[in-house]
Amino acid sequence: MSIKAVFTDMDGTLLNPQHQISDYTAGILRELKKKGVYFIVATGRPYADVYSTVKKCNLEPDFIITSDGAHIRDGSFNLVREHNIEPELAQKMVQIRKVKNPVTGEEEKKFTTNIYREAEWWTDKNLPDLRSAFSEDLHVVDFGEKLYDLPAAELSKVHLMWFCGQHEDLEPVNALLQENYESKLTWTFSMPYILNINPLGVSKGNGVREVAELLGLSLSEVACFGDGMNDESMLQIAGRAFITENGQQGLKDAVKHGEVIESNANDGVAKKLEELFFSK
Repeated sequence: MSIKAVFTDMDGTLLNPQHQISDYTAGILRELKKKGVYFIVATGRPYADVYSTVKKCNLEPDFIITSDGAHIRDGSFNLVREHNIEPELAQKMVQIRKVKNPVTGEEEKKFTTNIYREAEWWTDKNLPDLRSAFSEDLHVVDFGEKLYDLPAAELSKVHLMWFCGQHEDLEPVNALLQENYESKLTWTFSMPYILNINPLGVSKGNGVREVAELLGLSLSEVACFGDGMNDESMLQIAGRAFITENGQQGLKDAVKHGEVIESNANDGVAKKLEELFFSK
């Protein structure tokens, strides 16, 4: 069956290592739209950042799935689906300040806590190198340790939370979530050093399902591109699945029908789209 909709991740996939969409890639995406193929962004990034990126490149996605499926907007940027973390659960996540090191037995805090709430990014520690990868239009609020004391009432409209640190320092957090929150939240490593937390049942895969339904398409008519473990849910259900060469090995192993394409540094997504839709 022919591909009628293309869903693509951003970091490590559509964006190059400089966190930009190349002119070549933007051009291919515009031509794709002219052929009547739906183009949808599916990312862990928040909407305020994605909006700035697509507008700067003169791109017009048919839908934008942000925060790993928590928010979905249509081509006019209207919010059509919204899933938020319950405030009490968000508060419990914020209060994960320290976890026990399985080797030393000591409680340590070796990761930053981050919250996407409405159009803002809240954090307990602003990381300039990471901040530079995002649009200036995304407002960052550095609470410092005051973040841990926020009442649940101030944690409404939280669509994604994430911890950032060394993978070995995040594994105890992952274990804590598995032990206590499997029936309450959904989480995944978007990158080895970033652990994303969503409302229960929210994922890119379910976001793709929702958009495909809105477009009247079957999943067999969908192609998805990704590189991280938070992309697995959408790659597994897509008729065609493509993983960038730089993608996580765990993803390549998990998605059996996935095809490995060139890296994001080499415009792998655009080259594959050109091959699929514009080859003579």
